[in-house]
Amino acid sequence: MKKFFLVLFFLFLWTAPVFGGYCQNGDKGFKSSAAIGRYLNDLAANSSGFAVTRVIGTTQGSPGRPGKKIVALLIGKNASWSDNRKPTVIITGSIHGNEWATPEVCIGIAEYLLDNKDNDSPARDDKGFIINDDAVRELDQARRRSIDNTSSEPDRIKAAAPLQDKSIVPRIVSVRELLQSIQIIIIPVLNPAGYDYCFLPEGRASYYGAGWRENRRIHDPLTNRTICYRQDGTAYDTPPADAEHCFLADYDDEGDVEEESVIVCESRDDTTIHLFHPELSVASSEMFDAVYRSSDPERVICASPRRRVWKTQWAADDETPVKMAVALADGYLGESQGVDLNRNFQYKWDLTKDQKHLFIRSRSFGSRIYRGERKISENETKVMEKLVAKKNVVALIDYHSGSTQVLYPYAYSTGARVEGTFLGGKSGKSDLEVFRRITKKIASILNRHDRGDKSIVNFTAAQNYNNTSVASGVARDCYYRTEKIAAINIEVHDKRYIYGDEEFRSIVPKICRTNVPGAVWFLFWAAGLSDR
Repeated sequence: MKKFFLVLFFLFLWTAPVFGGYCQNGDKGFKSSAAIGRYLNDLAANSSGFAVTRVIGTTQGSPGRPGKKIVALLIGKNASWSDNRKPTVIITGSIHGNEWATPEVCIGIAEYLLDNKDNDSPARDDKGFIINDDAVRELDQARRRSIDNTSSEPDRIKAAAPLQDKSIVPRIVSVRELLQSIQIIIIPVLNPAGYDYCFLPEGRASYYGAGWRENRRIHDPLTNRTICYRQDGTAYDTPPADAEHCFLADYDDEGDVEEESVIVCESRDDTTIHLFHPELSVASSEMFDAVYRSSDPERVICASPRRRVWKTQWAADDETPVKMAVALADGYLGESQGVDLNRNFQYKWDLTKDQKHLFIRSRSFGSRIYRGERKISENETKVMEKLVAKKNVVALIDYHSGSTQVLYPYAYSTGARVEGTFLGGKSGKSDLEVFRRITKKIASILNRHDRGDKSIVNFTAAQNYNNTSVASGVARDCYYRTEKIAAINIEVHDKRYIYGDEEFRSIVPKICRTNVPGAVWFLFWAAGLSDR
């Protein structure tokens, strides 16, 4: 009889109705940051006290145009922004304006948590699979071991294979227990100004159609301020007068513009400009070395708030210098805007070693990966710093687009490794081993189902974007290193950022449904970090 009820219990678990009420918001198409904020308010108003919203900051405004609101939703039992002691997980989307699927993933996570806030049964994905299946399997095995092995009644529950790694199996299996244990702060659009701008035609067209990435900080176009750098990355107090000043520039071939593609050097007497080794990529160590190995004249890499462009109409070929007066009269200098917020965090912000290929672009005001004039210089990154300083943050997910990867620190290097055993707790596992195991587990959850599009599955776990790319001043590096937060990135769509309207309505809900279960599992796991 005991076995009979046990069988019924597990049959119920595996055949319970599939929850499908989340991730439907994307079906409605594009939404502005303001519309997303209003929707978060609606979720909170109907949450029976499990959610509250707050404007946690605003973006930089401009004369006559106020900054945009950064809205966050806090979810937990008896949700309150005044509770600063409860273990907290932060989830962010759209730190880059062109990563349109990420706010919908964040919203889907919020919907799932709130719709299941009173649900004691094991959390399931949209196909009915139990999200924390390892914990349920452990429960199954424990219950079976408690049954009298001498019983003649056949065991109708198939024995599960032994768990390979119990060290990362979360204890929690239901959303109800989760929300009693921790609080979750969800910020679907951390970069609302860049996000909203990216929906405009000029924003969509930015950087070869990849869309506007940065925030919308205004770099004062009236200033003549120029910053020049030594080879070791330190800045000169004043631009050296005995060297040519070389700048990142666009290349305009009779209206066909290649953004951030060439280096233009200005003569020491400011009378001419010329292209510098146009055959070399600006994103290469070879270009960096060529500039600093120059002699007669010497050259240095410089940056200013004025965006530069080289136009082929000025010269017969790419070798001929052009008079500065001619170039200035025909649009050589323009305005530049924006800071890449995920290069503006404090850890390794000023790194030069092993990043020659990033040096020119990361320090150029007009680049889409411009790091900012100072670490934590932007309103959006300051908001994150204040939030982390105030709350008891134990974990963080930063959602991105561009690949299908679950990434752990460090982004700044392919060789450096995280150290310590802060996250492993009683298991004794190193933080590196913990990161590798949890990201691999999340990737396996995201790969459970065929979504009909290979570009939104096939997830892998890795330290570096596309396994080889490096970037400094990144959020996950900063918060692990400075606060020992279990910070990860999840990239939700391979080689894609923006969409047409019909494609958005079709693919983004699938991306959302793919990613919500991985986030829920991570939340279950992160709840255990309070026991470290």
